[in-house]
Amino acid sequence: MGTSASTAASGTAASGSVAAGAIFATARRILGMVTGTAVALVFLATCVAAPLLHIGYSPVLTGSMRPAFAPGDLLITAPKAAADLQPGQVAVFTPPGETAPYAHRITAVAGTPEHPALLTKGDANPAADKWRARLDQAEVPVVVATVPHVGNAVLWAQNPVQRALFTALFGLSLTVTSVVWILRTPSKVSGQPSPAPSV
Repeated sequence: MGTSASTAASGTAASGSVAAGAIFATARRILGMVTGTAVALVFLATCVAAPLLHIGYSPVLTGSMRPAFAPGDLLITAPKAAADLQPGQVAVFTPPGETAPYAHRITAVAGTPEHPALLTKGDANPAADKWRARLDQAEVPVVVATVPHVGNAVLWAQNPVQRALFTALFGLSLTVTSVVWILRTPSKVSGQPSPAPSV
């Protein structure tokens, strides 16, 4: 009698262990699927939604705007009418005589509403910028948010070879995740009985 009681107890413990293992495996699959979906949504938002909403992004290359943002950060920008620019805003523009865009704080706006001229300064710079940036475009990107440390990844991804590699790896990871999910689906879903756990 003691032997059968012991066997029943061990069988119950084994069944509980199998059930816990199945729950853990299901939770892990769900977590993997949620993570994959989140990555896919971020990728789609960056590649599709952002251009449609005219949301831009610019990696920070220098420390001229510390402590507002630092090299390696990513600036999120939204377009603003040039006539509505105000001192205190951080605009992204290409100064006269330069080829790369700058993100500096506006200290004053001169000129006409149709063609304003920006006087700017980097927060960390001891003096104001030497240029007077006359704007000919109707809208100017203005910084609305900063994402720390993500700018380096964007710079890496902007290389055409690396971008193609990233896109291929992203597609491959989605394919592998889908195949693994299908292969790990319990057999009872297909109408076949699951094997009984051994005790």
